[in-house]
Amino acid sequence: MIMGGVWVDDSHVRELVAIVDRPVGRRLEQALLFRAQVVAMTRTEKRAVLSALERAPANLEAVREVLLADENWREGRSALG
Repeated sequence: MIMGGVWVDDSHVRELVAIVDRPVGRRLEQALLFRAQVVAMTRTEKRAVLSALERAPANLEAVREVLLADENWREGRSALG
């Protein structure tokens, strides 16, 4: 699926659902359930995903790198501090 403008494999999105805060995780879970191809994300949602990825298992490091390679996601990271 395209998550916040970046393609992320559905299997990785499933893993994110398990570690990201509930409102965002629930939204991603519903997107998977309804086979959404595109999920728009607010800056707050992007920050929640990036925050979760900072404490995520090593197998999600590639997802974090892909997201941070996108300028819109880097903006979310700068707000993390």
